[in-house]
Amino acid sequence: MIVLCLIVILIASIIYCRYQTYRLVEKHFLVEKNTQLSIKKGESSTYTIAQISDSHFSPFYQPERFTKIVTQLNQAQPEIVLFTGDLIENYNYWQTHDCTAISRQLAKIQASVGKFAILGNHDYRSDGAAVVKKMLLDGGFTLLENQSILVDGISLTGIDDAQEGTPDYAVKTLPASFSLLMIHEPDQVKNIADISSFDLILAGHSHGGQIRFPFFPYKNYGSKIYDKGIYPLTITTSLVVNTGLGTTGPPLRFRVPPEILYFHIEKGSE
Repeated sequence: MIVLCLIVILIASIIYCRYQTYRLVEKHFLVEKNTQLSIKKGESSTYTIAQISDSHFSPFYQPERFTKIVTQLNQAQPEIVLFTGDLIENYNYWQTHDCTAISRQLAKIQASVGKFAILGNHDYRSDGAAVVKKMLLDGGFTLLENQSILVDGISLTGIDDAQEGTPDYAVKTLPASFSLLMIHEPDQVKNIADISSFDLILAGHSHGGQIRFPFFPYKNYGSKIYDKGIYPLTITTSLVVNTGLGTTGPPLRFRVPPEILYFHIEKGSE
C-alpha cells in the first residue's frame, strides 16, 4: 500500500510538473524613473518593452510550441521585444533538424520599433553560435554584442555571455532619458563597474531554478545570487530576472512556470 501511494504521488507530481512546464504566465510592470526607479505590478498604455528568454529549442521544445508565445506577444503590441539568450538547448541536435522553423517563428513576432537579442551560454554549445546568430537575424532580431545603440530615444546595451562568450563590461551607455541593459546571466552585474549608468537590467539563464523546491531552490552557475524576480541594486537601478520559456535537463518545471515580462515605461520621465 505504501509503495502504491508513492507511485501515485510520483505520477501526480510528474503530471503537475508537465502542466507547469507549458502554463505560460504574462506579467506586467509599471516602470517610473524620477529621482528613484520604481517597478511595480501594473499595466498602462505607455511605451511597452517585452522580454522573453531561454526558449531552449530542443526535442522537448519544438518550434510549433512557440506559436502561443508569438500570439501572446502580438496581442500585447509592444514597441520593443527583447530576447536575453539561450535560443536553443544544443546545436548538436539542430545540426540535423530544420533550423529555419525557428527563424520563421521568430519572424512572426511583431514589434513596431524593433526586436533585439543577445546570446546565452547554450547558444555556443557544439559550436552553434554562428547558426544561432543567423536564426535570430533571419527572424528579424538585431543582435547586440558588447554594444550600445539608441532605439527610439532609449539607450539599449547588450553584453555577451560570461561562460561561453567574451563579455565587455566596460561598454558605455549612450545619452538617453532611459537606459536598459541586457545580460544573460544575472550574476554578471557583479562585474559592471558603472552599474548606476543603467536604469533597468534584464537577464534570464536561471529558469527560476526550474524545479523550485520550497526552502531549497536550485541555483545554477551564473545565477547563484540573483535567480528570480526584481532586485533593486541601487536607488536608480534594478535587475529583473526572467524565468524563461523552455527547460534544460528534465523537460519539467515546478513552481516556476514560463513567463513573458512586459515593462511599461515613460521614456521622457526624469
